[in-house]
Amino acid sequence: MPQPFTIRRFLRSSCQAIGWAALCEASLHVCANDEIHPPLLQADLLVPATVATQSAPVLANSKPAKSHVDRVTKSKQGPWGTLEYFSVFLEAPTNLIDEFPMPNSKPRWVFPLGELADLPALFRKAGLDDNFISALMSPTTLVKDTEMAYLFPPQPMLEAMTPAQRQVIYAELRRYPINEFHADPVLVVSGDADEWFRTASLRPELLAKFKQMAYTRGQALAFSDLPVLMSYARDEAEAKTLMKALTRSRALMVKLVLDEQTDLKSIMAYWSSGPDLRRKDPMPLLQSIIDVEGSNRIDIVHMLPPLPRKLLMTYPDASMGKDGIMPDCHWTSLNFFNYDAQPYLLDSRLATSAVLERFDAVDAPYKYGDILFFLDSKNGDAFHSCVYIADDIVFTKNGRNVLSPWIFMKLDDVKKIYLFDDNGRVQAFRSKKTPLVPATASLPGR
Repeated sequence: MPQPFTIRRFLRSSCQAIGWAALCEASLHVCANDEIHPPLLQADLLVPATVATQSAPVLANSKPAKSHVDRVTKSKQGPWGTLEYFSVFLEAPTNLIDEFPMPNSKPRWVFPLGELADLPALFRKAGLDDNFISALMSPTTLVKDTEMAYLFPPQPMLEAMTPAQRQVIYAELRRYPINEFHADPVLVVSGDADEWFRTASLRPELLAKFKQMAYTRGQALAFSDLPVLMSYARDEAEAKTLMKALTRSRALMVKLVLDEQTDLKSIMAYWSSGPDLRRKDPMPLLQSIIDVEGSNRIDIVHMLPPLPRKLLMTYPDASMGKDGIMPDCHWTSLNFFNYDAQPYLLDSRLATSAVLERFDAVDAPYKYGDILFFLDSKNGDAFHSCVYIADDIVFTKNGRNVLSPWIFMKLDDVKKIYLFDDNGRVQAFRSKKTPLVPATASLPGR
């Protein structure tokens, strides 16, 4: 059954899974996410031709709430030197938001037709009262087709549900990708909606409704009732403002602290690990900063290889869809040290082969450039990956979609997105120092 082509389908955090259990045989399992998201390689990955190539993120309104205090966090000491970092929020550019239809304001739950008889028991287990269950199962409102049953919960009853009731029912709904907002909810990884949206242009009434209908998914706050929230928008402009706010991601700005006591040789030993494909020697740059009075910090973007340096804090643009498929987490991770992105890494089979041939499995402690794969506990598939930077900060793209930026995050926050129900584990892989591109591509002066 074709799935609706809506903006939420571009908010999902799923990446194409690498068949990890088959790596030893250089083969690939069918992607678990592909099995439940049939159009993943079609509608989800192709950007409409009218999408502008502007990919710079929109920094949220910087006027903070008076009750909030922004803090700079200092890293623990390590071979990377001393880091300082703080959180910022990004929102997708308006030109991207405008390209996709907003969701219907009519709430809907969809279950397989074969499970229709079991639904009253599920609803009672969740704690719904008989009146709510009768309204859901009423023949006058329930719609069936050859495969699915469509239930339309009355909005007042839906709004009155408790977080615990949502947890039970929405865990079942997320099994079926047609329930796109339950399969891929808006996630507030901090667990604090006030802090998350404090710089967003949301009316207090909309934020209050978000908080009322949110529920916990693992350690994160989740929200799946976008249709209800849309019904409270005053007009089309506010509806778009709301959708824009719901695309926000929390990223880290990270600085390397330098002073006369800094051991530059030791720091460079850490930041120079991995394939040696640098186009500049950072040592003179770092020494120059130390020599300038009052200038003792440098953004670590200057320590990154060229490709992630270009991608950091941006969103994909239309040109990235020229191969018929958008970049995902694995493309991002495996291209980390490449000067130019290698299109063949969009192919899961070839990406699997690249890991087999170019990387070794390693345990913690992790090092700069290690790829951290999130492996499914049941079938071993790698359903996400990111690149370790330092002090549990990772470079990640959370989903193969145009509304997912390339950002720095803390590893624990990424785990809140992908390991929310103990469904997997993290396994690190380290480059064997063999470039993923021909040696000629790394010659200076290219």
